[in-house]
Amino acid sequence: MRQKKVNLCIRRLDEKLIAFFARPGPRNMAEAMLWGATHIEWLFFFPFRLLTGPARFFLERRHAKHVRHHR
Repeated sequence: MRQKKVNLCIRRLDEKLIAFFARPGPRNMAEAMLWGATHIEWLFFFPFRLLTGPARFFLERRHAKHVRHHR
């Protein structure tokens, strides 16, 4: 019985959220926020990619040499 009430409550909240974001104003705002978050995330993690790329290349070469040497 309790699970049915929880499912009903979740369904109602879901319907309200869908109705809210179906309107053009909130939808455009949500899309803009998602776009901004995506680009901020890319800008934040890009320097780490620059640092880890050469390290990964070096470690993979070193591992390959180790595997060939210890067969």
